[in-house]
Amino acid sequence: MKKIFLMLILIRVVNPAFAGQSVEVTVTNKGFEPSKISAKAGEPITLNITRKAKITCAKKITVPSMNIEKELPFNKTVAVAITPSKKGEIKFGCAMKQMLGGVIIVE
Repeated sequence: MKKIFLMLILIRVVNPAFAGQSVEVTVTNKGFEPSKISAKAGEPITLNITRKAKITCAKKITVPSMNIEKELPFNKTVAVAITPSKKGEIKFGCAMKQMLGGVIIVE
C-alpha cells in the first residue's frame, strides 16, 4: 500500500498533466456551469469544458484577456489551460461578446 501511495505522489510531481487545479465546466442552456471558479495566482488551472447544449451561442469559449479562443464541439470535452499571473478576475464566455459567460476569481 505504501508503494502505491508513493508512486502516485511521484507521478503527480513528475507528470505536468497532473499539476495544478482541474475544473469540470458544462455548457448548458443556462450558460457555463459553474460560472464562478476560484484559482490561485501563479498556479495553473485547466477548465475541462463539455458543451451539452446543441443550440447555444457558446460554441466557442473566449478568454479575451489571455487571447484564448477555442471551439467547443457538442458533447466533447475541451481542455483550456490558464495560469493566472496576478490576483483579480479573468472573464470568459461565448464568442458573442460574452453574452454567456463566467469568471475565474484569482486570489
